[in-house]
Amino acid sequence: MQRILKRTLAILLAALIAFSVATAAGAAADPREILTAGGNFEDAFKNWDGEWTDSGLSPIKMRLQGDTLTFDYSPVFYFADAFAEGPLTEAEIADIMEQCVAGFKRWEGVYQVYGRELTLEIDVHPGRANSLLRANVMVIPKTIFGTEGGMVPGAFLWRPYSPVLTMFLAVDYPQYTDFAGLAGHEFGHVLGLFDAYGYGGAFSYLAGVDLSWLGDWLLPAAPLERASYDSIMRGGGRDYVSPADASMLLWGWKNNRLQLYTDSKLTWLGAEVSQAFID
Repeated sequence: MQRILKRTLAILLAALIAFSVATAAGAAADPREILTAGGNFEDAFKNWDGEWTDSGLSPIKMRLQGDTLTFDYSPVFYFADAFAEGPLTEAEIADIMEQCVAGFKRWEGVYQVYGRELTLEIDVHPGRANSLLRANVMVIPKTIFGTEGGMVPGAFLWRPYSPVLTMFLAVDYPQYTDFAGLAGHEFGHVLGLFDAYGYGGAFSYLAGVDLSWLGDWLLPAAPLERASYDSIMRGGGRDYVSPADASMLLWGWKNNRLQLYTDSKLTWLGAEVSQAFID
């Protein structure tokens, strides 16, 4: 009996060792190790089959070839007609759309990421919709939201190719003029990055009660070494895209998870503190 038991334990131990070796051998290499060994970004980060990735429902597609990361974005604009001074003219609409496209393209550039140059390209194909239901960029009066600013509600549950990446730009028009800054920041959410500013201010006073502690608990501000004061994800109007931001895009689309600049309770929803900041 003891001999049988020993043999059984030996067989189980051998199987366990074999499984461990196979698992270790099959584990994906860290992308940074591939880059250090001379591979390009496609070698390091790609976990798809090469061509445009597209669910058929999302306004955004992505391709990584060599050291070039390209996002193809098809924003369909809807303009509300309830602004204080009446419906927007065609000239005003054209100007706002042009500014927004310029804001989206603020993400373009060449960035030093892990010692290698990553080229980031943004291809934009804007369109118009007469129906609210057909649009994914909605320019509306701030009175609808009660405040001026932008929002991508689906960012809280971001996944690549999500069909609900709808952008709201709520402004006091024609007093508000910086659509490029606002759209550039909101586009960062469409790309999979969350805010770098803290939420304490957003919760400062709600229903007459100071709830800034709740905002800080939900999402504290990012350290300045991760997102400088002029970082595009600090807020609308700031326009600096850093190498860390570019790196975060790679991690987000590889890991299929919303990227955070700092620890927050959004990790409960599946977001992750970006590996761009983890050695």
